[in-house]
Amino acid sequence: MRQGFSPAKMLFAGMVAAVVGGCGTSPPAHLYTLTPIPPQEMKAVERQGAHPVSVGVAPVDIPDYLDRSPIVTRDGATGLKLAEFHRWGGSLGNNITTVLVENLSALLSYDRVVAYPGMRYGTPDFRTEVRVLRLDGFPEDRVELKAQWFVVTGEERQEVARGLSTFTERVADGSYESLVAAVSGAVGQLSREIAQGMMLAKDALTTSPAQVRPKE
Repeated sequence: MRQGFSPAKMLFAGMVAAVVGGCGTSPPAHLYTLTPIPPQEMKAVERQGAHPVSVGVAPVDIPDYLDRSPIVTRDGATGLKLAEFHRWGGSLGNNITTVLVENLSALLSYDRVVAYPGMRYGTPDFRTEVRVLRLDGFPEDRVELKAQWFVVTGEERQEVARGLSTFTERVADGSYESLVAAVSGAVGQLSREIAQGMMLAKDALTTSPAQVRPKE
């Protein structure tokens, strides 16, 4: 005759299952996104009464090692560390592009700054292209952003401004919230430099197109 489980055995089996199940449960991942320059820190770029233009922001190119969900930080001089439970809430490249659009729109006081392609205004008056060469996070210390950027105009894509820029933002503490905030700050610095270069090129084009030369 087959004997059934006694209440004591069933209770013990349930306790074992609970312990085993608990050991296999991972803590939830925290998701992060970049933010634009805060309104209280925003100051529009000075310009000399020229009419608004349309600006297209091309998809930002980022290194392969950053193109992943886990947040990547530096581990020593050459090592990289992936945060298992701290992740970007989407594509980092797309996030940087979106924040650039928001920042440039506010800095230039234009409502026709959009991601390109996909804009409804045809060929934009200006198009900016950004390639992130390095975006290194040093926990509890700093974030370093090095980027190459170009501003082109017209169907012929004439280059009117460019830069190879490096920015540093301090990290307030050892949290990933502070690290992401520092990345947002570095993107804000980049946005200001691009906006300034774009306005200088625009003023030069308005004055005398023949005088426009790529920024060295």
